[in-house]
Amino acid sequence: MGTLNDVNPTPLPTAGWKLTFSDGFNSTYIDRGAWPLVFQGGSANGAYTFRPENVVVWDGEASVNNVNTPSGWTSGAFQQGWNGQLYGRYEVRAKFDPGQGFSGALLLWPTDNEGGAEVDMVEPRFADKSVNNISVHGEGGPGPFDSWEFRFDATQWHTYAVDWLPGQLVFYLDGQEIHRTTRRVPDEPMSFGVLGYVNAPGDDWHGGPPDASSPGFNSIHVDWVRAYTPENLYPGALPTAFYGTPGALRPSTEPWTGAWSAGDTGEVARSAVRSVDGVTYAATWNAAQWNDQVPVATSAPAAWNPAYASRLLYANFADVELDFAAAGATGLSVVASGAQRGNIRTGDAGDAVTWVAHSSPAAGPDNVMTVVTGAGHDSVVVTAAGRSNIDQPFGWGSEWRGDYDGLSSVYRVNLGAGEDWATLAAGGGVVDGGAGVDTVVFWGPVSRFAVTALSDGSTRVDDRTGAQGGAVLWGVERLNFTDAEIAAPGQAPAPSAIGIAPVGATPALPVAAVAAADWQL
Repeated sequence: MGTLNDVNPTPLPTAGWKLTFSDGFNSTYIDRGAWPLVFQGGSANGAYTFRPENVVVWDGEASVNNVNTPSGWTSGAFQQGWNGQLYGRYEVRAKFDPGQGFSGALLLWPTDNEGGAEVDMVEPRFADKSVNNISVHGEGGPGPFDSWEFRFDATQWHTYAVDWLPGQLVFYLDGQEIHRTTRRVPDEPMSFGVLGYVNAPGDDWHGGPPDASSPGFNSIHVDWVRAYTPENLYPGALPTAFYGTPGALRPSTEPWTGAWSAGDTGEVARSAVRSVDGVTYAATWNAAQWNDQVPVATSAPAAWNPAYASRLLYANFADVELDFAAAGATGLSVVASGAQRGNIRTGDAGDAVTWVAHSSPAAGPDNVMTVVTGAGHDSVVVTAAGRSNIDQPFGWGSEWRGDYDGLSSVYRVNLGAGEDWATLAAGGGVVDGGAGVDTVVFWGPVSRFAVTALSDGSTRVDDRTGAQGGAVLWGVERLNFTDAEIAAPGQAPAPSAIGIAPVGATPALPVAAVAAADWQL
């Protein structure tokens, strides 16, 4: 039942840390936006099976239950899964029921779920849970793991914590340091999880399997979980955002630990610090199914707060409407992952925009993304869900297509002034290079593409294989292929400027309309 007030009675100093995740389990079910992995299926030791119904939220706590059923023992586990970060402080308030044959762990596990690294903040052993171990798995020492034993009563409420920094792990019990190590320290994104465990014959280290004295119902109780990011890795705050559907947008309740909520559906849009390919972003994502409940995310601050992050990730929203012109001379890296359509504008610094395109089979022509950058030296990348790993942690649902090749997606890119680069790895569309010497990159040898100077002064590039749509280029001087760089045969300036449209007003443009006149500016 826990303290029920989400208070840490033995807090650690917070200097040097930023709170970026919190869950007090005060709803009536586990928040799948925060905990996307709830285990189901067989266990590694074969002594029990995982069932999602064995993870229960009630009375202000989450409980992982070991249950003796007519078909055998069952247990539960839940985890942040991909919803983790690189380095941080993790705190959890928990207790373990006594009982022969049961163990479990509060642990950090790789976000890619490939194993190898593992940090066990506590593993209770034996029936009375008076012997408890910290264990660290991974490279950096002889044998498969290091483990250290501590004696205290884990059936009582305790606050467990670990500071995970490059090359160092520091463990705490009730606010007091109890161990630190520089061996086997993970250097990849990790996430927190709670693992139920029923011992098998041979699990003597854990205290052996259940016997006649074992209760038929046994639990791990978790009052709350918090995660912090080191200040030197903290990307900054997420600019004010609105979520929902066109005409029915609502703000998030808190910048990090809260969420936008739709009626009884719970928290379906979340925000936190996320690490993607080793880069830390201020991220927000639709935690419901793609194109369901929260298809739109929009943000257009009138002024740029210095506290705002410069690395921003918007994921699993079908429509992203982002006007960051107010950033001015602040360089931004903006990722729209899994977006079907939208508008993105940046300021006048050297900005980077990545569109990981997605489309529903029933979407028709509504697949257009407009990107407008400013006067700096900018980079725009157009790719697709089937050609990028950025979307993999976020996208899911009946309409989600992880193998989407981008062929139905259309880009409208205005690179502004400056020496800019656009990488076109999916879809088709139009690029206005603007002033300066600009380069467009195509993935493949030059022989794969037909390059044509059109009578209106633009350059057209077509993929002979049909894997991408055609690209019409204005004001672009160089074309870069995997085996050659050539001058664009048509370098005329665009007859009119590409601009972003209001929310919901992105122009419809079917990718099948490949004639030069159809690539609307």
